Amino acid sequence: MSKLWGGTAIADLKKINTDGANIGESLELSALPGQETICVSEGYEGLTLPRLIEKYGVGLMGERILQRYGSHFPLLVKFIDACEPLSVQVHPDDALAQSLGMPFGKSEMWYVADVKPGASLVAGFREDVDPAVFEQLLADGTLLTKANVYNTHPGDAFYIPAGTLHSIGAGNLIIEIQQTSGATYRVYDFDRTDAQGRKRELHVAMAKRALNFNGRTDYHCTPQSSGSELSAVCRSPYFSVASLCLQKPYALSLKDIGSFVVVVCYQGAATLIDQEGNTETLCAGETLLVPASATMLHLTPSGKFAALLASV
Repeated sequence: MSKLWGGTAIADLKKINTDGANIGESLELSALPGQETICVSEGYEGLTLPRLIEKYGVGLMGERILQRYGSHFPLLVKFIDACEPLSVQVHPDDALAQSLGMPFGKSEMWYVADVKPGASLVAGFREDVDPAVFEQLLADGTLLTKANVYNTHPGDAFYIPAGTLHSIGAGNLIIEIQQTSGATYRVYDFDRTDAQGRKRELHVAMAKRALNFNGRTDYHCTPQSSGSELSAVCRSPYFSVASLCLQKPYALSLKDIGSFVVVVCYQGAATLIDQEGNTETLCAGETLLVPASATMLHLTPSGKFAALLASV
């Protein structure tokens, strides 16, 4: 998807030849209306994600997930290439989103796959901010002096709960795992204009309804190494994420998860075989949805293989 702030890193990662410029996002797994993922695996070609849920139900989602979310796929996964900084923005929580007729709010996690020198991001207020003076801080250009700014490095991870002021800075290639929602309220966009000289719309009034004005500094996740190739990265009420880094074959048990698993590869390649012999090859820039019915994955990397695994 073309964005004002996008670049070329996603096309490079995926080895896609394209004349398109400013590629900011790649929706890897999406059930957003009008932006549904289409399956390319043999035997499932052309099926959208909602159609897969309709056809395979509990086998795809898992009984616990199907009972909680019904036919709504609860996660959206994307790559983000910030050649320029994204707008300073906030997302609504479930309560606000549902009061506005949306099924989900938008809490998200960022995993930094790659960076350019000097890359950083903004996450949350570092001190309490008075909602009554919020618009004045915007007007005089001092809002970000109240925010946490983190220098980023490959392997960094950040959990951004709904209500958190945030912006991904220039030079970051991010894997974003989030609730299924497109609700975003921009408060500042660096005075950018499009090709027609128009500024993007801001949503300050709605942002004030969504924002958590309390200060905190602990948005950075510290991956928890288990002493093996698999490390826990983030656990939230909406998803759990682990990192997997392989240079030799690895057997991954899925029998106790009770959820589908999303495998997002950002380095190398591997062959994945489930307990029934179904086989897929996954390369950097590709994403695989493993159904809840799978109990085991055998992974054989080609060189170094690095991926994120997300479940609900």
